[in-house]
Amino acid sequence: MKYLLPLFFLLPALAFGQGKDSKTTCTDERLLQAETLKKSGISLSVFKHYCYSDQSGNYVLYLTEKQDVKQGEDKLSSAVEAHLLKIETDKSLSSIASIRDKANADEAGMEFWSKLTEIGDIDKDGNIEAIIVYRFYNKKEDRPAEQDAFSGRIKIVMFYKGSKVVIRAITGTLDGERETTATDNFFALPASVQKNLVKKMANMYKDNLYGFDNSYQFKPVKARTK
Repeated sequence: MKYLLPLFFLLPALAFGQGKDSKTTCTDERLLQAETLKKSGISLSVFKHYCYSDQSGNYVLYLTEKQDVKQGEDKLSSAVEAHLLKIETDKSLSSIASIRDKANADEAGMEFWSKLTEIGDIDKDGNIEAIIVYRFYNKKEDRPAEQDAFSGRIKIVMFYKGSKVVIRAITGTLDGERETTATDNFFALPASVQKNLVKKMANMYKDNLYGFDNSYQFKPVKARTK
């Protein structure tokens, strides 16, 4: 029989036992209270939130979306945000890292792909990494959002030791239209972490979710300086 314990009683060993790709459930209702969100600078609607613990403490990751673009029965967003916060011993929240992004004017909108969220100790150093994915959709005359695997652009963001590692990809039906780049800190990551991110993109390509450039076996290149 499994028991759900309040977040602040979770032992680090329990967090490690969840393994890679785990998505933990937040049991503290206070984390979704309007006052808590306001104090944390979270203004968009909370789409998903995850709680986890490691040797450095307890954390909550919020994925938030504006959800202001109607697409039939569903909604896309013109803007999304993600906030990683540490839960202090007095239960206050302190910001570790965040992202704020917007769709371009010529795009139909964007959304998080929560099924691709990954939370786990990838490099086995006792600290948990969080990986999130969100996609931008093209506009098309016959339907508002083109969801073909070879259209639009995508971003994969990893929160690693308080920093943000970002992979940006654009795709197309022709090989020359596709490109995958990464921020400089990607190339300083441990080999196991780089391999995990590359494998994630290869699997997305294999599952026909997104048409990444596979010129270098899905490895990103450094972004060109302007």
